[in-house]
Amino acid sequence: LAPQPAHPAANVRAAASTARSEPESDAEAVPAPGGQALPIYPTRHPPPLSLQYVWRRGAAEGTALLDWRPDAGGYRLTLQGQAPGVAPLGWSSQGRFDEAGIAPQRYVEQRRGREARAANFQRDRGRISFSGPAIEHPLLPGTQDRLSWLLQLAGVLSADAALGTPGRTVSLWVVGTRGDAAVWTFTVQGRPALDALPMGPLADTVHLLREPGGPYDTQVQVWLDPQRHHLPVQVQWRVRATGEGQSLALQAGTP
Repeated sequence: LAPQPAHPAANVRAAASTARSEPESDAEAVPAPGGQALPIYPTRHPPPLSLQYVWRRGAAEGTALLDWRPDAGGYRLTLQGQAPGVAPLGWSSQGRFDEAGIAPQRYVEQRRGREARAANFQRDRGRISFSGPAIEHPLLPGTQDRLSWLLQLAGVLSADAALGTPGRTVSLWVVGTRGDAAVWTFTVQGRPALDALPMGPLADTVHLLREPGGPYDTQVQVWLDPQRHHLPVQVQWRVRATGEGQSLALQAGTP
C-alpha cells in the first residue's frame, strides 16, 4: 500500500492499538482520522545499502533490487522488480527525516508502458495530494508511503527492540498512489527461524502481520532480521478477495 491540517504530536505515551497489558514504549501519539491514536515512535534507521531479492509476482519469478540512500539532506529509496513475462515495475520514495523518522515528500509507482502514479506529501500545507484522484488526506506526523514503511518499520524496531516481542504492535499511517490511506497495524507473530531463504538460513527473525481492513485490502507479512538493522528479509503481499499477490525473499545484501 475530509482534508484537515496535520495534528501536532500530543505529549502522551499511549497507542490505541497497544494492549493494556503491554509495557509502555517511548512512542508518543497523534489522533488519526476516525479518532484512533497513532504512535510517533523513536527511530534508528540503517546505513546506506542495497538488497537483492528473489521477486515473485503471481506465477512469475524474477529479481528485485531495494536501494536505500540516506544522507544529511534526506533520503531516496527505490525498489525495481523484473521477471519474465511481467512488465518491469518500479517504486520510489524520496524525502527527508524529522522527529517521527522517515518523512516522504514524493512517492511514485511506475510500470513500463503506463503513466506513473504519484502521491505528494505537501508538508507546507499539511496535505497529501495525488497525481490521479482529486482528493486530499491530512499529512499526519509519521505518515509513510507504500514503500517507505519497510525502512520505517526497521527503524522503529531498531530503536526499541522490545517491540519485537510476540503480541506487540506497531501502527503506521500508510498512503498509496490511488488516493488510498489507512492505518497499518503490524502484530508480532513470533520469532521464527527461516530455513529456505535464498541467502541462506536465519536462526532468528521478527515476523509481523498486517491484516487487511476489507476484502480488497492487502494482507502484509514481513520478516525482519534483528542482527542486520531489522531489515526485511522476506515480505509477502496478498489481496484477500482474489488471492493475488507478490513476495520478496532476500538473496544478497551490500551495506
